[in-house]
Amino acid sequence: MAKTIANILTGVATLYVRQPNDAIAEWSSTQYHLGDYSVKLYKDGSGNDGSTHLEIIPPAGTTMTLWTAGIANNSFWHKCSVVTANFIQMEFRFEDPNSTAWAEITAVPMQAHLGTDIWTQETLVPADLTYGYGGRTELDTPFFVWGLATAGNAIEAAISALDGGACAPEDWILTRVRLELWEATSARTAYVDTVKIMGVTYTVEPGGTAPAMSLSSPFEEVGYTEDGVTMEYSVDQADIEVEEETFPVDNVITKEGVSVTCNMAESSLTNINNAMAGASLAGNIITLGGGRNKKSNIKIEGITPDGKLRAFHFPKVISSGTVSMSYRKGVKTIVPITFRALLDDNGVAFRMVDNVV
Repeated sequence: MAKTIANILTGVATLYVRQPNDAIAEWSSTQYHLGDYSVKLYKDGSGNDGSTHLEIIPPAGTTMTLWTAGIANNSFWHKCSVVTANFIQMEFRFEDPNSTAWAEITAVPMQAHLGTDIWTQETLVPADLTYGYGGRTELDTPFFVWGLATAGNAIEAAISALDGGACAPEDWILTRVRLELWEATSARTAYVDTVKIMGVTYTVEPGGTAPAMSLSSPFEEVGYTEDGVTMEYSVDQADIEVEEETFPVDNVITKEGVSVTCNMAESSLTNINNAMAGASLAGNIITLGGGRNKKSNIKIEGITPDGKLRAFHFPKVISSGTVSMSYRKGVKTIVPITFRALLDDNGVAFRMVDNVV
């Protein structure tokens, strides 16, 4: 391999934790419409509302006016658990290049939908479709509306009328699209594949055909750290030997392990609760006892040598190790945390994905 300075990686990564393990977005190689992967979005029905999603950053240049005229050019394929629930919604975020104004328009074609265990294409329609939209105007006042829009351009007209007609959303640019589960109830799973945004089809693959194609759930960021985040992979191997040979004839892996460690500089109750395997957080009280061993899911996000997004997804982890916190005058109180990865239901401990586009 030739020496390539560009492959030398420096920089920090960010650690995010979801606890309880009630909402997750992950790559699935067991279900797919095209290619080798889809995105699995899951909520167990017991947690809080929040966005569990696939996020795509589309090419620049789509204005709100172009979007409202081409709503039917947006679609996705899905396969859902056979329950009646609020399934996938499609959120479009627009930002004004000339101010801090923005709007998020969410189409919800699958509210109170009976899921089907077959791959089905969902295409947005410009009329008779429930939308929610909200954001901040060009005069920095908030707005939010939820209801039936007879057409997408009705939303644009409504935003234009805000602040006495001071808004001009026709030049606001589409900067982000999310396909998401939001509400906490009911328990449900949805697989998403082959997304079309303004007539452009995106292959839903790890590092797929869009920049910054990423997955996320309602994570808590751990915030500032003492010395970054460290991931360690360990392996035990055994040689297979026979009497007639002096060298081993084979080698097998007998044990694997992945751990993530981080010395958190922010000693919030959330961080302390995540660090302590047997802790329970209710309101502003942490209690220990009963041998509780809670499960979480985590992700680490950093930057590749090419300047793109690198993401590590751990669908099931437990906190482990000793948590020692020192309280001393003039010294930061550090909260150490160690996560150990477990296999999930698909036999995966973690995936590392580089976005290559």
